[in-house]
Amino acid sequence: MGEVTAPAVTRIRELRESAGLSQEALGERVGVTRQTVAAWERGERDVGLAQLARVALALGVQLDDLFEDGPGEGPRLLFRADDPKALTPALRAVVDRKVGDYVAIESMLGEAPFVPESRPMEGFDPYEVEDVAERVRDGLGVDDAPIDDAIELLESIGMKVVRHPLPNSVSGFSAFREDWGGVIVINASHPIDRQYFTALHELGHLIFHRREYSAPGTGTTNPKDPREKVANHFASAVLLPRRAFLKDLRRLRLPWIPDPVLVDLRLKYKVSMRTVVLRAKSLGIIGGRQAGQQIGVLNKRFGRDREEPVLRAPQAGRRSRLEVLTFQALVGDLITGSRAAEVLGKPLREVREELKRYLTDPVSEAVEA
Repeated sequence: MGEVTAPAVTRIRELRESAGLSQEALGERVGVTRQTVAAWERGERDVGLAQLARVALALGVQLDDLFEDGPGEGPRLLFRADDPKALTPALRAVVDRKVGDYVAIESMLGEAPFVPESRPMEGFDPYEVEDVAERVRDGLGVDDAPIDDAIELLESIGMKVVRHPLPNSVSGFSAFREDWGGVIVINASHPIDRQYFTALHELGHLIFHRREYSAPGTGTTNPKDPREKVANHFASAVLLPRRAFLKDLRRLRLPWIPDPVLVDLRLKYKVSMRTVVLRAKSLGIIGGRQAGQQIGVLNKRFGRDREEPVLRAPQAGRRSRLEVLTFQALVGDLITGSRAAEVLGKPLREVREELKRYLTDPVSEAVEA
């Protein structure tokens, strides 16, 4: 079939950077040197189709995503991100395609897209946020119990959650379309507790800031922005329900939260210790000054991105909602094996092996980190 010419694959660099990979890291995944990847990106060397397929697999995209856009339809989703610069045209196109495949599978199986309720909020009203968070927990059927896997729980009500490699500075973002429902995209390389928080943070934006999905570039990375305070407070309130959290700390007679208590609550609620501290502050259990000091100590001890003990990811072998739906469509002869591999972004042989396991144990349906 010949070689793919350099102008057709100028998206390699853009998609690699969107995935937070260096040229060397991509080269290791594809089986070539960093110099080869650099030559591809500069247009100095042609890429064979077999190599290009490996590049697409390594980046978690489809082959067509590596080619320049034609004159056809642009992205169909409306996006929102706290850092709008993270939403490059290539990343938007990739997510749009992935979600389009997801919606197609849902439609084949008669699954209605999940549309979160809309509660527009101007500014920051913590009492209303707490009320909505309680309603969301009620809708999830968890009462005041800890949430073991927030992503699995959101998927259980039909929310489309996509894990995708992103630059480390980007936790995730969300998208919306009335007939496609809500979509949450999460950085697949972040610690699992951060992924859970991000999922609920973005759900908060989908609920409280729906109108911003039609106005690109309205996000902000400023944590003091009212919209960020709303989304952060909402995520904390869902993960650490007020009544149960106050009960956990009812015997605390100190102006700070001792380290053993922080660790216990981290393990119980699958959250960061920083989230525990800030939740305690928002509920008036500890003061703002003490909260700042405790977070400073945690940052110095662990850095800003990770904490110990490390939380265990969901059990290997558990399936995402998209995997379950895709296998159902495959078993029902609604799609081919090749199409299933395309939708899941996996080699056909791997999909066939996973299908065999699914037919043996079809009820395993959680998310693998």
